Amino acid sequence: MTSLSRPGVTVAAAITSAVIVAVVGCSATHSPASSPTSTSAGTSAGTSAGTSAGTSTGTSTGTSTPSSNATTSTSALAATCTTSAADGSCPPDNAPRWPHTGITGTTGDVAVDNHVWSPPQGQWSQVLRAAGPNRWSVTANFPTDTSVHSYPNTDQIQDWIDGTSRPAALSTWKTMTSSWSVNMSTRPETVAEAAYDLWFDDWNQEVMIQVAFTGDKLRPRCDVNGDVINTVTFGGTGDVPARRWNLCVFDSEMIWQPATGTNYSSGRVDVMAMLTWLENHGDGKYLPANPTLTAVSFGFEICSTGGQNQTFQVNNFSFDATPAKLSGTNQVEFVVHVVTRVRESSL
Repeated sequence: MTSLSRPGVTVAAAITSAVIVAVVGCSATHSPASSPTSTSAGTSAGTSAGTSAGTSTGTSTGTSTPSSNATTSTSALAATCTTSAADGSCPPDNAPRWPHTGITGTTGDVAVDNHVWSPPQGQWSQVLRAAGPNRWSVTANFPTDTSVHSYPNTDQIQDWIDGTSRPAALSTWKTMTSSWSVNMSTRPETVAEAAYDLWFDDWNQEVMIQVAFTGDKLRPRCDVNGDVINTVTFGGTGDVPARRWNLCVFDSEMIWQPATGTNYSSGRVDVMAMLTWLENHGDGKYLPANPTLTAVSFGFEICSTGGQNQTFQVNNFSFDATPAKLSGTNQVEFVVHVVTRVRESSL
């Protein structure tokens, strides 16, 4: 596959047209997950400057100073890249990509993005520290709120097929499974969730798989709000456990989430099964037939930290897919694979 530049004009238009008011997901207007031209409105959290290949440092401007009594949910991560810029990325722009880590097998770049796309009024901060696409943390300080302010995430925007206007069709792949392990704060005023964010057909359809929550009392889930359209069990074969997922749909945004009271800080999901269910049900009102995969991401939607520093950490993340058809040495390499067997080390 020929490596193509990310289509800035098209994505910028998609950002404008894909703004969705959601009842769940911190009850927020949602922005495309780390789309290439996405910038946050309001005061920037800082600036990012690359100090060496594959690393960056951030200088905080217009952000809050960590309070003396602030604590974090995990200890500091041994990061190879740090940024406090609202639109900061690890590795920084124009720096070499991480070799043999992250989502590989296609030519789309893999990065971890700070992605403060809707900063709150007043003072705030968010600092990303990344050791790789499958191991990173972010320390945020946002006032008490129920609106999404950021989505720090590992992401890959799929390169467009040469001669076409879209990436590969979902049917290009036979299987997609993914695993995660995260730490999240459980403080009463913290409102956030760990979630996959998958985009289709040039940023026109969004599918979220929300796996772990904090702050249910401040922001109820689909089942409390009476927005559940269907409940489906996925998994039960291979290394994917059988679990029940509620489906909520808000215009072009589809959300899978467990019932209130259930959180999965680690686990494995059959992503392809959840996507093809949406394609095969609802007569096209969920995913249309033969959708194309635009972007894959996993991270944290953060609404509130109660005005204190809170750390959200990805301990391990994987996304493994296999192509639908093989033709020996001439096979089309549409394999997505995130290197995930990371040796656990002290944080």
